[in-house]
Amino acid sequence: MRADQAGETTFPAFVHACWDAGIAWYDVDTAARTCTYYGSDGDSYTEVNRSSRSP
Repeated sequence: MRADQAGETTFPAFVHACWDAGIAWYDVDTAARTCTYYGSDGDSYTEVNRSSRSP
């Protein structure tokens, strides 16, 4: 995930890494600047992007 966040991978590689990590789906909230990853067993993890850098 960190390599993707740094812009070092392609989107297909990101999706493959998510699948390998057990992530079933993810949700990006651009207003809140968060990304929540959901596992197939119902657990979740939310990252908050506090960076002031624009894409």
